[in-house]
Amino acid sequence: MKRARLPSLPPLRITIPAVLLLFATTVGLYDLHQNTRLACRRVEEFTRQELARRMSEQKEHLELLLNLRKTGRVQEEVASLGADPHIEAALLLDDTGRVVASNRRVEMGQPGRALHPELFTPETEPLVQRAHEHLAGSIQTTVDGEDLVARYPVRVSGDAGEPTSERVWMLVVQRDLSVLKNQARDQVRASVVQRSALLAVLAGLLWLFFHFVLTRRVARLVATAQRFAARDWEARGGLTGRDELSRVGRAFDEMAERLRTTQSQLEDRESHIRLLLDSAAEGIFGLDLEGRCTFVNRSALRMLGYADAGELLGRDAHQLWHHSHADGSPFPQSECPILRALHEGLEDHGEYDVIWRKDGTCFPVERWSYPMRQGGGQVGIVSTFVDITTRKRAEEAQHFLIEASTQLAELHDETHTLERVARLAVPQLGQWCLVDRVDDVGRLHRAAWVHQEPARQELLRELAELAPPDWSSLQPTVRVLSTGEPLLADEALAALRHAGDAGARYPELLRRLGTRTAIALPISVRGQTLAALLLVSDTPGFQYGPHELSLARELARRASVAMDNARLYRQSQEAVRLREDFLSVASHELHTPLTPLRLHLQTLQRALATRGDGVGTGRLMTKVDKALAQERRLSQLVDDLLDVSRLTSGRLRLRLEQVDLVELTRDLAERFSEQARAAGCTLHVTTAGATTGQWDRMRLEQVLTNLITNALKYGVGHPVDLHVTSSGGRAHWSIRDHGIGIAPEDLERIFGRFERAVSTRQYGGLGLGLYISREIARASGGDIHVESRPGAGAVFTLELPLEPARDTRDGTEVPSRETDRPEPPFAFPGP
Repeated sequence: MKRARLPSLPPLRITIPAVLLLFATTVGLYDLHQNTRLACRRVEEFTRQELARRMSEQKEHLELLLNLRKTGRVQEEVASLGADPHIEAALLLDDTGRVVASNRRVEMGQPGRALHPELFTPETEPLVQRAHEHLAGSIQTTVDGEDLVARYPVRVSGDAGEPTSERVWMLVVQRDLSVLKNQARDQVRASVVQRSALLAVLAGLLWLFFHFVLTRRVARLVATAQRFAARDWEARGGLTGRDELSRVGRAFDEMAERLRTTQSQLEDRESHIRLLLDSAAEGIFGLDLEGRCTFVNRSALRMLGYADAGELLGRDAHQLWHHSHADGSPFPQSECPILRALHEGLEDHGEYDVIWRKDGTCFPVERWSYPMRQGGGQVGIVSTFVDITTRKRAEEAQHFLIEASTQLAELHDETHTLERVARLAVPQLGQWCLVDRVDDVGRLHRAAWVHQEPARQELLRELAELAPPDWSSLQPTVRVLSTGEPLLADEALAALRHAGDAGARYPELLRRLGTRTAIALPISVRGQTLAALLLVSDTPGFQYGPHELSLARELARRASVAMDNARLYRQSQEAVRLREDFLSVASHELHTPLTPLRLHLQTLQRALATRGDGVGTGRLMTKVDKALAQERRLSQLVDDLLDVSRLTSGRLRLRLEQVDLVELTRDLAERFSEQARAAGCTLHVTTAGATTGQWDRMRLEQVLTNLITNALKYGVGHPVDLHVTSSGGRAHWSIRDHGIGIAPEDLERIFGRFERAVSTRQYGGLGLGLYISREIARASGGDIHVESRPGAGAVFTLELPLEPARDTRDGTEVPSRETDRPEPPFAFPGP
């Protein structure tokens, strides 16, 4: 807290006598005032007593004369009061307020109030009323204190023939006090002047004493103090003697010695602290309670752009470097967190703030503010800040690259990828952008053009069409595509301004688009330059530096990855298409030899059956039966592969018809009865009423067949239960086996393509049955669920809607969920 500056005083030889004179004058004036008031009060009291006595006597005398009806004598008595030079007015008023007697005959018979309004003010009404009612006289001092006004009632009895009671007249006398008070004042003034003169003589004597006895010694002490203040630490007063000034001089010399030692220590400590503060990388400044700068270190001066701390000390810090937001809008002091922390005595931390330099530019900082306290009270605040321009730029670049990676990862087309790259680059890396690419046959195409301002987008489109990329041109993108190396600053700008055969319109379009600086970068995939990115800026004073170049290269690298992914995606889609075509063709080609093989085996079977029961015939019949079973198994495998191809490519068709699920289940149970006996299983079918719906009978039979076959395969030697019911518009078909069961982690995996929960060598198969069954169920609007535990069998439940969904009606293709992502090439599972 800044101390108030004390006013300077003259030397003691002048001060003490002057103070004594001032004291004498003050006491004299006070004495004059008090004694004058006392004297005036005594004059007033004495006069009041004398007037009261005289009025009482005069009242009784007038009452006697009035009762004797001697009106002439009454007039003479009242007029005699005027003989006193101090009585200004004497009136006797009847009960109507008219003058009956006066010291001035001209006032006889006239209204008293009109003649002397100063005696009948509203303030005097209560006194007059009291005199009439209580017959009590009163004496009142006027407002200016220069007169006494006496009001005494005079009782007058009525005439002998009158029945009225006595009347009350009023004797009013105005007594002047000014003359007596002036005399009293003169006496008091003379007494005060005498005492003041004595004090003035005493002051003169004191002046002589101080001038000839003390002044030289005091001057010596003053000179020594001035030398000490000028950092002459060896200065000493050297006064000797036993008087008070000598003692003061010796105490001063002792203090000077101690101060010299302390000052030396303080200077060393201050120099060390200053060195520490100036060596700190953070900017540090201190503020007093009024927000003025009291300290600033070297780092703060450097960051703020000042050469000397004197330019900042004592000035309003908020108005100097914290006056505006980053966008240039005013920053009110009421919203300033530094001043709020200063006024509230709280700590404050700002992760992002803006400070303005001397040249009018600003930079982002992270700031901390802490209150400074001394002696239990706050004396200011200290703030430290660090320049976070690099960190903020890195954070913005990281956010930009993350956003770019996120957006580019969503694209699977090279052209769309390059368009997105151009939109990401503007306005982060320039005001407008052009992207050219090379197709698979080596032709150049302009892939994208984007301008920051929508109003200039049409101009940029015209420029792009006016100068299309060509291998023979000198455009920056063509040079980058040719060399695979970037073009920077002046080189890129010169190549951009090369009009070639574009004509006079080309430079005009460049001027209107804004072209101050430019860079061109390659977008390479696996060592091959497939596209070039041209970035152009029109910002005054801006140049592409290392940061912008690094950010642009990172964007180009991400664009390269995105283009590579797009090419790989396109290739994978083509591979998936070729795979599905191969599976489809292979399935049909495999069916071609299987059909005549089955016919020949069936013919051989019938021929053997007609020949009899010879031993050779029976043995050959058994082999034919096994060959037919293997042919059926091979046909089923081919059909499964064809179904997988159809499901993957979305070409599976459902032909809906009315199907009785209970009847279908009983037919399948009867069909699989012989296979169940061979596996040591018993098929039990239970139903809960008729269950009929619109389904594809062949595909539904395929699903149920897969589930029954699966239950008989893994539930060997145990009964298998089939249950059919319906509720809530959906059919529920379940099959329970009591076989080896399924581990919890495999419950979902078994529905994948070529997946199984057991060894292939033990149970065989391609692992496609459950996958095809679930896909058919989902294509029909239903699903398949499984519940199982190892060693406790499994329950597979098929749920189907009784009414068909819109996309599963007759003749519609079932869309496959697998076509939205690239798939690995088809491969048969190993043994």
